Amino acid sequence: MRLESSILIRRTPEQVGRFLADIANIEKWDRGVGSTRATPSSRGGVGFEFETLGRSDSPNSKPEEARMSYRIVRAEPDHCTVALVSTTGNARFFKTAQWHFRLSPTSEGSLLTCCADFTVRLRYIFLAPILYLKRSALQMDLQALKRAVETG
Repeated sequence: MRLESSILIRRTPEQVGRFLADIANIEKWDRGVGSTRATPSSRGGVGFEFETLGRSDSPNSKPEEARMSYRIVRAEPDHCTVALVSTTGNARFFKTAQWHFRLSPTSEGSLLTCCADFTVRLRYIFLAPILYLKRSALQMDLQALKRAVETG
């Protein structure tokens, strides 16, 4: 399944790229992320690995159960691809998952396009229509990213 959304951000591609490259910023725009942490043995750039943990907003939340691990598999000035590498927690639903971020300069700033490519595991195939119906969540996250970059 492929979900794609774009947004205009009134900042240069370099500014947006720097914001996206800092994993500590993910919790500022991804509604499901409460915190991030780099994998200790990982270096920046291609091969860099990090984890996200869920939010702890409610008394019954368990951030560790929503833990997801990722690896940067492509990093260029105008394009980055992040792949899901964990298979437990919320990641158990996906056979494969990648997020592609592409920045294009515009006269007003930058056009950021985010494309989520994923394959749901067969035993969770019933989730595919639900995920498709929730595709507006991607645009909501991009709007939060825009606000964070433009006000930061």
